[in-house]
Amino acid sequence: MSVIREGVVVGGQYSGWKVFVDDERCGDTGGYYLYLKRSDSEGFDYWFESEAILQAQLVDCDVDWMD
Repeated sequence: MSVIREGVVVGGQYSGWKVFVDDERCGDTGGYYLYLKRSDSEGFDYWFESEAILQAQLVDCDVDWMD
């Protein structure tokens, strides 16, 4: 996994959950993965074909990015 960005959701239903963006463009699936993780046993992942689609999804999220 090539994490290019990470942060924590600071509002809404997933407040407190960790967020990771994985660059998978050179991998088997291409595109980007967005991972939401609350604990080692609870989490979700979403795949996006392009960075533009990923960014459009993140507009609605209140994330404190660790840059």
